[in-house]
Amino acid sequence: MKIKLSVVAIVFMLAASSSEAQHVRVRLNFPAGVHTRAVGRAPFSGAIWIGPEWQWRGGRYVSVPGYWARPGRSGAVWVPGHWKYSRRGYRWVPGRWR
Repeated sequence: MKIKLSVVAIVFMLAASSSEAQHVRVRLNFPAGVHTRAVGRAPFSGAIWIGPEWQWRGGRYVSVPGYWARPGRSGAVWVPGHWKYSRRGYRWVPGRWR
């Protein structure tokens, strides 16, 4: 009986130790050559620099370079994209005009 209890205890301890949560951190950086800050001077009056973003394409995130844009309406402000966490993991929320 002692042997059975010992075996059960060992199996339980092994199962409990293997079920510990695993955490993986991945840092996504834009590839070399992608300008994260405004490039040169604004090409026209009122131009706003839209920094690089991530887009989901073909089952993975790819970087999209920044560009100069004209606000759609007077007083519009660009809100940059960001990573948002949920139970299913992180997802990219694209930038938008506000």
